[in-house]
Amino acid sequence: MGYFGRSVTALPTSPAGASGQVQFNDGGAFGADAGLAFDKAAQALAVGGNVRAHGALVTAKTSAPAAAELANGEVAIWFDAVGASLRFLAKTTNGTVVAGVLQATVIA
Repeated sequence: MGYFGRSVTALPTSPAGASGQVQFNDGGAFGADAGLAFDKAAQALAVGGNVRAHGALVTAKTSAPAAAELANGEVAIWFDAVGASLRFLAKTTNGTVVAGVLQATVIA
């Protein structure tokens, strides 16, 4: 039974967009866009276009991710708290793995 003893029937609503696309409120209706998708098998969120962040997340990590975790054209960036440096590991579009370090300067 529903509210005040009356039955309530909810009408089914089809999801917006194609399979894998993330849904969002688009002016009061379900919306989706091909540029915002989640790949459940890879546990990856794909964003096509600019990403704007209000704030930052920095993770203390002392080792690089495995190069096999990166797809061609991807980059991983992390802060090495032990070495006090910003590091990156990237894979070029042809699969060449490159790495770099930006040494931090202590500010009193």
